Amino acid sequence: MANKRGQNGFLGVLIAVGLIFCVQAGIQESIGTALPIAVVIGIIVLVLLYKKQKQRKRIEYLNGKYADPTIVDHILNHRFWQGQTAEQLLDSLGYPHGMDKKLLKTMKREVWKYNPRGTNRYGLRLTLDNDVVSSWDQKQ
Repeated sequence: MANKRGQNGFLGVLIAVGLIFCVQAGIQESIGTALPIAVVIGIIVLVLLYKKQKQRKRIEYLNGKYADPTIVDHILNHRFWQGQTAEQLLDSLGYPHGMDKKLLKTMKREVWKYNPRGTNRYGLRLTLDNDVVSSWDQKQ
C-alpha cells in the first residue's frame, strides 16, 4: 500500500512538472525568451539586494550595540576569543547545539557545544566562566 502511494506521489510530481513546462513553452512561444530571462534576472537581483540590505541592518545593529568596530568585525566573521561575553558569542556563533552547566561556589561555568559530530561529540566546545569565554577546544 505504501509503495502504491509513493508511485502516485511521484506521478503527481511528474504531471506538475510537465504542466509547468507546457505553460512555460506557451509563454515563450507567445512572447519570446527575452521577458522570462529578464524576470529571472530581476528576481536574482532582488534577492541579492534583500541580502545586502539585511547585512547592512545587522552591521548597524551591532555597531549600535557594541560601538567597537573590532568587536563588530569579529562577530560578523563568526570568530570567538578569550574574554568574549556570552552575548557577543551568541551574536557571533548563534545558540549552541548543546550546553553543560555547573554552579560552583564562586562562579558559574558553562560549556557551549557547537558543530555536532555524533552522540555527545562536538567539533567546538567553549568554556564560559561567569558568562565570559575562558577557553575552548576545537577539533579539526
